[in-house]
Amino acid sequence: MNHELARYGDLEAISKRLDLEMAEHFESLGPFRFTATMLVYDSGHEFQMIPFDQIVSAEMEQETGDDAAAIIVHTRSGRHYQWYRTWMQGIFNPDETLKKIRAAARLDAKDSTAAAESSVV
Repeated sequence: MNHELARYGDLEAISKRLDLEMAEHFESLGPFRFTATMLVYDSGHEFQMIPFDQIVSAEMEQETGDDAAAIIVHTRSGRHYQWYRTWMQGIFNPDETLKKIRAAARLDAKDSTAAAESSVV
């Protein structure tokens, strides 16, 4: 867990920030916690934390056959996170969770800004 916390800055500072944000209001969707500035994934078996400002893309890998849909998130540093809706990784609504991740990371606003900039050229 300390390794994951230290990934995005000073361990002590990030830990205090996460503690403060978790003590305040946060929204839960299955194993995901949405704090003011961070996406926290805690399945009980695995802990991951990503500041929203580090997320550059979030999409869904569609279901094929018996495979469950997966949410895939990429960060500025090139990290790749992938979560499946399973008993081990947690039961969640993939559509609702993806929508919440994209909104919290303001990805749709970034996409529309990029589209507007490219149409001006």
